[in-house]
Amino acid sequence: MQVVFLNQFERVTGQTEDRAQVFIGEVQGIWSAGWRSVQLETSAVEDVWYEGMSWEELLAAFRHGVASKMKEGFQPLIDGMLEETPFWERRPALPLLLQCYADSHEAEEVVSALRVWRRTKSVEEKKSAYLIATNRELQMLAVFLPKTLEELGQIPGFGKVKTERYGNDLIELLKDMERNHTFPLEAWVTAAVSEDQLSSWMFQVKEEKYGKVLATVQEKRSLLLGIREGWTLGQLEGELNCPRRKLLERIERLDEEGYDVLPVVDKELLELAPEESLQIETALQQLGDKYLKPLLRKVYGESGSNEQEVERQYEKLRMMRIRFRRVSKAVG
Repeated sequence: MQVVFLNQFERVTGQTEDRAQVFIGEVQGIWSAGWRSVQLETSAVEDVWYEGMSWEELLAAFRHGVASKMKEGFQPLIDGMLEETPFWERRPALPLLLQCYADSHEAEEVVSALRVWRRTKSVEEKKSAYLIATNRELQMLAVFLPKTLEELGQIPGFGKVKTERYGNDLIELLKDMERNHTFPLEAWVTAAVSEDQLSSWMFQVKEEKYGKVLATVQEKRSLLLGIREGWTLGQLEGELNCPRRKLLERIERLDEEGYDVLPVVDKELLELAPEESLQIETALQQLGDKYLKPLLRKVYGESGSNEQEVERQYEKLRMMRIRFRRVSKAVG
């Protein structure tokens, strides 16, 4: 194996010192990445995180593995090679300390009340809930319990616009909830979060982040494999345990990235009547392919179809749009 990257890790626990290496290697186009323990000047591969031909999946597996090991207390010999101060000596920013402290305290009852408020606002404003407040922001609100707009402004994520828009609602919601700390938060949170606690939390966050990235890459590979094998949407839905609507969105993203998804598109459109296919194609030529709702009205009208039928109509439009775009590119 030709090693293309190698870094040493160390962990000191009492009188015990553990050493290990992370590596990325390549043999005849096959990439591998993993963790190798180093004891008494002998080396043995302890864990292979990835082996295959996908550089994208290798990086995702590598980052997830490194984050997991750093969460366990291992520190890399080379960290931020162009930076003078290693990560464990850098002064943490206040928002990170606040997030760490909040995540380490349970406040589910208050968080539940905040979720109800967020859901109501989401419906009122017709926007995604996370745009109103993320789960982490709700957790910080529930733990720190700001009682004034000035205090609310100390919570990461609540700048001038968000505070003006939602501040009064949140203060009203939280005003009667008892708290046993003071503001400003910086005066005491910095001392309340230990270096070990912050380090463990940060690498747990990274592990979760890269774990999601790795899962996404693996799902992408499974989806592409199923498409190449000639599976139908129904088969893909069952095999990948993915809701049909989400599955269609993923297929569209793959198409936008340049992958060949026409096998599943053509298979599904075999059931489409020639007249309906012509109507959709004409609508695409007249209205363009950017928005689906105008196409739905153009082809199917303002009928009072049930929700399931509307979803099926959108599915046909998505499939026809993929084919339309491919044909347009080929002609262009």
